[in-house]
Amino acid sequence: MTVLECIEIVEVTETCTGSCNNCPSVGSCGDRVVCRCLGVVEDTIISAIRYRGARTIRELRTITGAGDGCRCCQKELRHYLTVFTSPRSLELASVS
Repeated sequence: MTVLECIEIVEVTETCTGSCNNCPSVGSCGDRVVCRCLGVVEDTIISAIRYRGARTIRELRTITGAGDGCRCCQKELRHYLTVFTSPRSLELASVS
């Protein structure tokens, strides 16, 4: 799939239905759809990282299904992995 096809997919999909409406950053809206092909939302991605130990795209795919369709979301999935596997993030998750 080309970048143009990925952009077209994003343009024809629905906007976020979460209360934030614009989802300005990673972790800001649990209802935001991260993987549009399979309908995987942000909360599912974050839970897979924090509580099920996902550390790679492959592990996220196995646990959630995200990134297993057109793969346009994989760059964003990498960003979630970076943010939520940082030492500070892991420390906060263990306290919760």
